[in-house]
Order: sequence, then structure tokens, then C-alpha cells
Amino acid sequence: MTPQEAEIRKLARVLGVSAERLGYLADVPVEDLRELRERATTVLFDAHLGVLERMAGASKLLPIPVLAKMAERVFGPLLAARIAGLVEASRGAEIAGRLSPAFLADVAAELDPRRARGIIAKLPAGVVVAVARELSRRRDWITIARFVDHLPDATIVTSLEFIPDAALPEVAALLDDPARITKVRDLLPPERLAALPEHLR
Repeated sequence: MTPQEAEIRKLARVLGVSAERLGYLADVPVEDLRELRERATTVLFDAHLGVLERMAGASKLLPIPVLAKMAERVFGPLLAARIAGLVEASRGAEIAGRLSPAFLADVAAELDPRRARGIIAKLPAGVVVAVARELSRRRDWITIARFVDHLPDATIVTSLEFIPDAALPEVAALLDDPARITKVRDLLPPERLAALPEHLR
């Protein structure tokens, strides 16, 4: 996968379209594609920001178990992802701990990790690993790659157990921060490192 192909796939995810529909962008420089993706993400997440901020503020009045049920049964993954970055980190992590791994995987696919890094940092490792297992089952390598930039090493090590060797090059190609490729490589045991293509070892 070329850097352009990786960026187009990530942009397609943000826009909710197939990567094939954006094939005409194949000759656009990677830096420009990334800037377009980041701007599109900003526009989408800032839409109706005032309403979302009021909802996040009102959530402080409700017990966490009630909020967790509302997230899954009323809000849905898209709205939950939009609100996540506006909720106090400890409270958001506690709510996330009460959600099912399947729903959290849905939220993760819609989330901008940069906006929710406080919550991500406070999530119990067990919750993150359960979500990683579900995302791996879905073969959602884009979402997994986006979260590698924001997880502690110990959690990455455990989560990598659920990613098949054949998918590791794809995850590496989809990382936003190329320096994290070295980090992931350094965290792999020797037998898995040997299974990687030579350019990733």
C-alpha cells in the first residue's frame, strides 16, 4: 500500500464513502491529502458544537450507569463519538468501562482520537484490549492504526496479540505517525518480527 493509498483510505473513512470513489486523488501529495483529511475531520466534529457542548454539560447531572445505557440505546456510536471529546476524561473513561466491546468498537471507528486522548489514556487496559480484539475480528485496521498513536506501550503489546501477522504491514502503512512503526516493531517478539516484510524489520 502506497502512502497515497493509505491516506485515501483514511479520508474515505472520514467522509463515509468508498476509497474507490476517491481514486482521482491518487496523484495528490500525501501531505495535502492528510491536511484535507484533518480539515474534513474538524468540520465534521465542530458541526453543531454548541448543541454537543450543552449535551456534554447536561450529562454531568446523570448517573454514569444511566449515561452508559443512553449511549448504547439512544445516542448511538456517531453521537457518542462526537460527545466523547467534550466530556471530562475520568468520567468519560468510567462511562466507556460500562459499554460493550462491540459498541465501543463502533464508537472507536467514528472517533477522532486526538479529541479524546484524555479518555483513551485513562481507559483500563482490559477495555482497550477487548475493543482491539473486536476491531481485529472486523478487520478494521484503519481504526486500530489510529489508536496506536495514543496508547501506552503495555496496552499496545497486549493488543498486538489479536492482530494477525498478515495484517501488521497494513496497520503499519495506516499509522498517522511513521515513527510509531519503529515503536510497534520494537514491541514485537522476535518470532513475529521475522514474519514482517523486510522493509518493516
